[in-house]
Amino acid sequence: MQRWTSEPLMVPTLVEQITSAQLEFAGVRHDGPSFTFYAFLTAGDERPSADAGRDDASFAAAMTVFAHGECWGGAGHCDWKREPVSAFDRRPEHHLTPHTLTLDVTERLKALENPDEVTVTIFASRPTERGAEDVMRFERVSLYCYR
Repeated sequence: MQRWTSEPLMVPTLVEQITSAQLEFAGVRHDGPSFTFYAFLTAGDERPSADAGRDDASFAAAMTVFAHGECWGGAGHCDWKREPVSAFDRRPEHHLTPHTLTLDVTERLKALENPDEVTVTIFASRPTERGAEDVMRFERVSLYCYR
């Protein structure tokens, strides 16, 4: 199982003023096997243990990413980093281009007592490879709060 912990993310306002809070994962790769990840939101120095699940007090949200799996196409078929072939290239985005995932963490954030910042911990695993360490690959995580 992969464990990843963010740097502290700023909470821009008092939680009682928040109507919605979203964790946004940008650049999530889905060119490998499918996986499930669990997101935990904590304030201060507390961190969830490796066996934490949905019943843990810091659990915020979970999502399964149904990914592409092994590539069966011809040469270049799964190369999502392709460049335009000309200035007039109007092909749609490659089907394996990393995408953005958004999780609603409003309930969990409101359960915290007006933190200035929160830390996100992710536990990710594949159904067939429990010990894999490179399960969830993404560029960045952001916390968006709406009033």
